[in-house]
Amino acid sequence: MKFKWMTVVLVLMLVLSACASSQKPSTSQNGATQGTDSSGGSKEQSITVVARSGTYYNTLSTLAPKFEQETGIRVNVQEVGRDGYLQRVSTQLIGRGDGMDVVLLLNNYIGQFAAGGQLESLDSYMEQYNRSMDHFLPVAADAVKYNNQVYAMPLDVSTMFLVYRTDLIDTPPTTWEEYREVAKRFTQSINPDSPTEFGTTFQGKRGETQPKEWYQYFWAMGGELFDADLKPQLHSQSGIDALQYVVDNFSTLNIVPPDITTYEFPEVLSAFQNGKVAMAIEWNSAYPTFADPEKSPEVYDKFAIAEVPGGKSYMQTWTLAVNSASKNKDAAFQFISWVTNEAAKDYALAGGIPAVKSVLEDPEVVKVRPEFPKIVETLGKAQSEPNLPEWPLIHEFITDAITEALVGEKTTEAALEEADKNIANLLETRGYYN
Repeated sequence: MKFKWMTVVLVLMLVLSACASSQKPSTSQNGATQGTDSSGGSKEQSITVVARSGTYYNTLSTLAPKFEQETGIRVNVQEVGRDGYLQRVSTQLIGRGDGMDVVLLLNNYIGQFAAGGQLESLDSYMEQYNRSMDHFLPVAADAVKYNNQVYAMPLDVSTMFLVYRTDLIDTPPTTWEEYREVAKRFTQSINPDSPTEFGTTFQGKRGETQPKEWYQYFWAMGGELFDADLKPQLHSQSGIDALQYVVDNFSTLNIVPPDITTYEFPEVLSAFQNGKVAMAIEWNSAYPTFADPEKSPEVYDKFAIAEVPGGKSYMQTWTLAVNSASKNKDAAFQFISWVTNEAAKDYALAGGIPAVKSVLEDPEVVKVRPEFPKIVETLGKAQSEPNLPEWPLIHEFITDAITEALVGEKTTEAALEEADKNIANLLETRGYYN
């Protein structure tokens, strides 16, 4: 009797084991992870990628079908508008919802969400799939790390150039002193014979870009955001000089348009396109528009790019990260590593600017995007913001100071002193100085 019961138990265990194995995810011949539907048949995985309108959404949407074909993993790319994009996706991450598997983020948000547990560390996935960061530009690879762990893949790099009119300016200025002198020469209130109304611009709108242009003045004048003990250094002589330089260009010399407090990328692009200014500091992504005869008939054949004066360029990278609440993390990682590696050249030809040096220097790509070698050269010396979890708040303090000085609410010294105080208080309450 005992033998019969043992036989029955053994048979039941074998049956249950067979049932359980039939419910486990399987792998298709092309390597895609599969699940099962209610009838027991296989069901391919799908992931949702959230991207900002414009180049990022368009390029990812273009590449998704090829990834689906190669892996069997379906990709749903959801478009979110440019205005308030980062705030909207931040809210979704903080809410720990699992409806978003992959999120497009700026690198200076990685520290915040890595520390908060909203982003998945990618180190174990990289080991599993034998991936590395070696093909990325070093400055971009460093920008996606927090506490020496990788939390995203660099998708699209950005820096700023000096763009100038070659029919007006023979040799581009290489220092900020030269830059100001050239700007005076092409400002009609100073030189009535100037063919342009103003010499240059400044992206002075309070928000995402404003401090990023200003850092380049600040760094070239010897400034550093923090000292070795992470104490803020905005209220240094370099900081005061750099901010006063911008304020004087605006309110004393009037070599920039009077409404620069409303200027970001689109306004600077328009001012140069339409012959309002002789030169500008502008994001590299404007180059294809300037070079387009239909979009920029006044300047397409008489402009060039150069390093920003002082040679201290700013760098940022839009990245692809995996939501830690995702139920499809493995598939999400496969997609972001594929887009930023095997598909990097396709991404470039679709209109993106990958952080992959070999692609940026590829002759076929350069033929279409002649500005790419200059991007490589510039990013070799570029700097980025530190990846602190508190950076979004610190960014607010810095942009407050620049805005207050520009509109005359505070002196440059008082504005930067308050910024340093606010940043130091924030970091102290977070335990950085203990």
